[in-house]
Amino acid sequence: MRRRSPITFLIVPLFIIFIESAAYFGWSHLLANSGHTTLLTYFKAFYITEVVAIAAVFFMVMGSFTKRLNVRRTYYGFQGAGIIMTDILPKMFFSVFVLLYFIIQSAYIGLNHLFVHSSHIRLGMDWILIIGTIFSFTLFIFIVRGILVGRFDFKVLHETIEFDNLPKAFDGLRAVQISDMHIGSFYSHKDQIEKAVDMINNLKPDMIFFTGDMVNNVAEEFKGFEHIFQKLKAPLGKFSILGNHDYGDYVKWESKEAKEANLNTLVALEQKAGFDMLLNENRIIERDGQQIAIVGVENWGAPPFAQYGQLPLAIKGTENVPFRILLSHDPSHWDIEVAEKTNIQLTLAGHTHGMQFGIRIGEWQWSPVQWRYERWHGLYTHNKNQHLYVNRGLGHLGFPGRVGMLPEITVIEFKRSQS
Repeated sequence: MRRRSPITFLIVPLFIIFIESAAYFGWSHLLANSGHTTLLTYFKAFYITEVVAIAAVFFMVMGSFTKRLNVRRTYYGFQGAGIIMTDILPKMFFSVFVLLYFIIQSAYIGLNHLFVHSSHIRLGMDWILIIGTIFSFTLFIFIVRGILVGRFDFKVLHETIEFDNLPKAFDGLRAVQISDMHIGSFYSHKDQIEKAVDMINNLKPDMIFFTGDMVNNVAEEFKGFEHIFQKLKAPLGKFSILGNHDYGDYVKWESKEAKEANLNTLVALEQKAGFDMLLNENRIIERDGQQIAIVGVENWGAPPFAQYGQLPLAIKGTENVPFRILLSHDPSHWDIEVAEKTNIQLTLAGHTHGMQFGIRIGEWQWSPVQWRYERWHGLYTHNKNQHLYVNRGLGHLGFPGRVGMLPEITVIEFKRSQS
């Protein structure tokens, strides 16, 4: 289990204090220069009240995460984290403009003192703070929308992939991939899961693949949701694997046995929901005398994430099957153990969430998560015959919203290459 360093609990408050101080200076400076003294007085009173309120929410959130076994407490902790991020992120963005203002003013004053022998001359640069305010307010609106609307704005994305060795019987196969439910984040929003299930069924998939992270931390989160997932229909099967959050690795357990019991409970609940859980194993699907294999590994991620997956064990018995689909939660696994090292034609992954924050314009997309993961969303191809699709997830974790990187249901149509 990864433990938070005590330094984190010192750095985070200091960082917040810096951001709040910079934002306070910038906006109070603008109001003071505008001559609206009454408005400045109201602003100061409001800002002090707001900072106290955010501090209270911050300590509430920190307290809620000390006992993660309580699903309700964790859920409301995430909502509190959303309030903090809605407040801090726009101010953090604005503080960049405040720093730029300080740097330019200080340089200008220093040069004047050096060459003109006067340090009292000021450069009119309030427009920098005005631009920063506009951008920060725009970001604030996007974040609020991401919390109220974006996290439930499920999008269906379509991919058609051609394969040279796809058996003819499976030409035109339609599969739906979903990932990263983090179901505890839907604690009071079961209606949204019902909506997602209806959307998936309306797509009439032949198969459904779930690529890990059903829960945030504990199996208890899934209780009460299994009957909703039972409604998912796919004539060739519903297959599921485990993600890094499903093992309870981020919880302080009373014993090893308690942790194992939690995992066993989650596996049993997913099976009750109708999923065929693939725990380093495979299933061979036959149609008209032809076969494909569905291979599922347990979570295998680049450090610091755990490596429970055993690919050699998972593919055992599929050597003579001409076409294999691998379910592997972390896309890092594809680069390290799959591409070039196997002849697995398609790997389906999740894990990155698209960081729940980014920009999409047509086919172009950007997210800060790409600084951590080279393969973070969409279709990737190696040597024309090996493909990886990374789903950005249907749920959300930590920040209770999605900005730009909306929750995803992926429809993949399998086509046999005509060449």
